Amino acid sequence: MSQTYHLIASKGVQILRVKNLLSEYTNRTILEAAQHKIDEGFNQFIVDLEGMPYTNSVGLNFIISLLARCQEQGGDVVVANASIKIIQLLEITKLHDIFHLSNSVEDAFQQLQLL
Repeated sequence: MSQTYHLIASKGVQILRVKNLLSEYTNRTILEAAQHKIDEGFNQFIVDLEGMPYTNSVGLNFIISLLARCQEQGGDVVVANASIKIIQLLEITKLHDIFHLSNSVEDAFQQLQLL
């Protein structure tokens, strides 16, 4: 079984590349890894959804949880490379306004500098 996520530090930001956010069990594992980074002082994350065509409420809950944890520490989250289906889901659930969306990881870095 291949790993469903990669967590990489770059320029003081954690880049979380995920392939799948459909499993609560897997998401808990990813959130624990992210929490370790938050405990180390990282409070800015880019969640890169490239290659992830869709998600469900479990995936939305994961991103909301990560956002809340980062904001508690004075940080933020930018979601990069969200597919049209994911953007539509955010709009339908009225969550579009709470997330910062970016078309690329590079643009997400620029957004985080302005937040």
